[in-house]
Amino acid sequence: MARRRQSILTTLKQRIPKGERVLVALSGGKDSSVLLHGLLKVRRLLDIQVEACHVDHGLRKESGEDAAFVATMCEKLGVVCHVVRLGKRPPQANMEAWARAERYRALKEVMERESLTLLVTAHNANDVAETLLMRLFANKELTTIEESDQRRRCLRPLLGIAREHIEEFVSENRIPFVEDPSNADTAMVRNRVRKKILPLLEREFDPSMVWILSERAQSLAADCEALQCVAEEAACRIGAVEFRDRGWLERCRTELLSLPYALKWRVAQVLFTPILGHTVGEPRARALVSFLEGAQQSLDLGGGRGLETVKGYPGINLRS
Repeated sequence: MARRRQSILTTLKQRIPKGERVLVALSGGKDSSVLLHGLLKVRRLLDIQVEACHVDHGLRKESGEDAAFVATMCEKLGVVCHVVRLGKRPPQANMEAWARAERYRALKEVMERESLTLLVTAHNANDVAETLLMRLFANKELTTIEESDQRRRCLRPLLGIAREHIEEFVSENRIPFVEDPSNADTAMVRNRVRKKILPLLEREFDPSMVWILSERAQSLAADCEALQCVAEEAACRIGAVEFRDRGWLERCRTELLSLPYALKWRVAQVLFTPILGHTVGEPRARALVSFLEGAQQSLDLGGGRGLETVKGYPGINLRS
């Protein structure tokens, strides 16, 4: 990397609040092993307690070996280690989404049971850059990995650290780790981005490409957060969705007409997410704006549900 960097230990000293009871999400890979060893090096200075949790997803035959490796490493380091094995994945569930949700659920349970106050994960600058590229390629909303997740009491202190610096830390401190064989599988989109796209961008455009993409992602996230705040304020002025209510629809249309388009669909997203029970994505939220402004008379919401204008009445009706 061409840009000046901050050391991992300095980063941890600045990012981790003093006096916390910390739980490290420990897979046993390079990133999380570095995070654990780094926290132990600054533990006394920060007056923190450090424990670890390994979540065995049971998706690979070697997963039990990984869990045993993590438990042994923690025992040698004198760190309390909690190993949680997940149950079987539901047949219809998306593997990645299921694994992520269950992992955070397991970590939350350990935190509550052990009265721990802060969860830390080892996401780094490369993860942020990869996520941005993946979402661009998939034409998805440009959300990113955020450093702080207050809902989960989670902190990701290494977002300013590139993977090459993590590898240097591993080498300098002789840190043991396990390699997930799936990381070499370029059939997975993230691995193709990691092994093919990013190296190409660094080689052909700028050796600091990870930093460039990571910084753009964080800037986009800040902009989106600001837009979301304004959208939530506008949704509050409109009020909760009232079907077959002339006043609500008129109030909604008046509010939407005063807003730029980037805010309109976010307002629709805020209004209808509670009704549908899941986050309304940008494409559907844009369609909602068209419906609410009167450009179309009905709208399919998926799952057999939809919106339609009520004949002879200027309101809207939810059909299911």
